[in-house]
Amino acid sequence: MKLNFSWKKQEASIEADVERLVEKGMENNSKKPPKKTRYQIKQEEKRKNEELKQKHFVQGMIMMAALIVFILIICFIGSKLNW
Repeated sequence: MKLNFSWKKQEASIEADVERLVEKGMENNSKKPPKKTRYQIKQEEKRKNEELKQKHFVQGMIMMAALIVFILIICFIGSKLNW
């Protein structure tokens, strides 16, 4: 953007490169991540916590199933050996 003033002729002229200014603005907007509201942040935290709870629950269920299978194998072997 250029500003030219001429006191002798009492003139003022303005030249603006609008396309370049718009491109700069678009580049700056594309670099910034979209702002999130507090509600969105809270919802993301809740979702992450629920996923973590579910993951721990599944791990616990797998551990219990493995323990039950191990006990059943011990019982089966004991019955075959007539303990």
